[in-house]
Amino acid sequence: MKKVLFTSLLIMFVGTFTFANNLIMGVPSIGGSTVSFTIKWDNSWKVSAGPANWDAVWVFVKRQNCDQPNQNPWLHGQLAASGHSVTGTQLQVDLPTDQMGVFIRRNADGIGNINEATVTLTLSSPIGADNIGVYGIEMVNVPEGEFFIGDGNNPSSTNRINFTDGATDNPLRITAAIQAAGIGAATVYQKSGFGSIGSLPATFPLGYNSFYCMKYEITTGQYVSFLNSLTYNQQLRLQEDPNATPPSSPIGTVINARFGYRIEIKTPGISTTSLTPAIYGNDATDDNNFDQENDGIGLPVSIRVKDFLAFLDWAALRPMTEFEYEKASRGPLTPVLNEYSWGTTDLRQFNNYAVNNRFTSSEVLSGSGLGMANVGSNTLYRVGITATPISDRLNAGATYYGIMDMTGSVFERCIGGLAHNYAAFTTANGNGQITTDSFADVIGWPLSTEVNTYETYYPRRGGSCNRYEGIGISNRQWSNFSDGNRDFASGGRGVRSF
Repeated sequence: MKKVLFTSLLIMFVGTFTFANNLIMGVPSIGGSTVSFTIKWDNSWKVSAGPANWDAVWVFVKRQNCDQPNQNPWLHGQLAASGHSVTGTQLQVDLPTDQMGVFIRRNADGIGNINEATVTLTLSSPIGADNIGVYGIEMVNVPEGEFFIGDGNNPSSTNRINFTDGATDNPLRITAAIQAAGIGAATVYQKSGFGSIGSLPATFPLGYNSFYCMKYEITTGQYVSFLNSLTYNQQLRLQEDPNATPPSSPIGTVINARFGYRIEIKTPGISTTSLTPAIYGNDATDDNNFDQENDGIGLPVSIRVKDFLAFLDWAALRPMTEFEYEKASRGPLTPVLNEYSWGTTDLRQFNNYAVNNRFTSSEVLSGSGLGMANVGSNTLYRVGITATPISDRLNAGATYYGIMDMTGSVFERCIGGLAHNYAAFTTANGNGQITTDSFADVIGWPLSTEVNTYETYYPRRGGSCNRYEGIGISNRQWSNFSDGNRDFASGGRGVRSF
């Protein structure tokens, strides 16, 4: 019973992971080495023309030994090489080579809602008495193909330090040949040399190869689910001021509250010999009633680079590169000077008072002519809020491939920046675990035990709710800004190579 109840709570958290498209995952049943659960979501697609891509749900499993559940860590559940299935005729299960999870996606062209189906996953070892958690994140496929970096701006006169072909202000086309050989020195892809101080080799993700990208930025609900799977000491070491807000703090203690959301302690941890971790919850209404429909679970979260990388490593994802950010936004289209992620220079901003159902999963813009991007509002809104069943790319503020909020909302964190050597970064995905000090530990990711030391390895792209500057696809003016706190509306999303 304990295992079933605990799992049910986890699935309740998971059910709010990405409810912009109403992703719902049912309570799992467990037997032997298998985990089965229902899944359904809205507004799915697979198309052969145009973007020629599809959406998917990245599903992964965590497990915890029950003999000392307060002290045992949650470990990533490695999947078996076979034994994975989904019922019905709409979906298929794709297992990556590292077996860290599966992608659930359409098996044929179509657009619309996904009917409830039952997914069965087989773990690589028997479950026994372990607690089990199943998590799902909506993703979008970015297919293999050529694309441009840069939009033609003069990086010297505009201070936007955008990519160029190295010799002129013209954009540079990334081809299969460039990916296969590597792009080399920064002077090849940046007129002013503002790139890696080490030559970028073929192993660096230049964007030509296909990858999956999170459809939305990391939400407060997702981040809380992550926090609630950590040990006491890991939770402690993710606090901005661990002396002020340890996991043993009283109910209602705020550990991250920015731009409208509030993440607080729901159940205090114990800091004695048992070291019981805290349970965190969302409380946008600040009434100590947690994780309710109006508690802002679907708002994007503003986090430091340390928090960002730890989440991606835990979820078996990886950071995107600046090259991949431009491809995921622009697609294969010819660049438009100063364009935003929806492909034009049109910009409508949010009216803070023209929102209905604030903080809920049905939060919507209520007035006509309201924004394609949340910039300058100093407030965060539900991820994907501009998309409706009838909106086109422009009015939804979507990228060429259907990815949301790549302009505005919170800054996107990418691999890149100025005056650093990030040539060792590869397509290595997270391994599902973080260190006891809550750092990501993937070889090739720029890492440091001093948070501010590596902020500039992960430049901000796409602008934010509290910054008008830097909102163009190719604008890199925030590429060397170091700030280790959470006040700057900086979040991001993960990608995954496969």
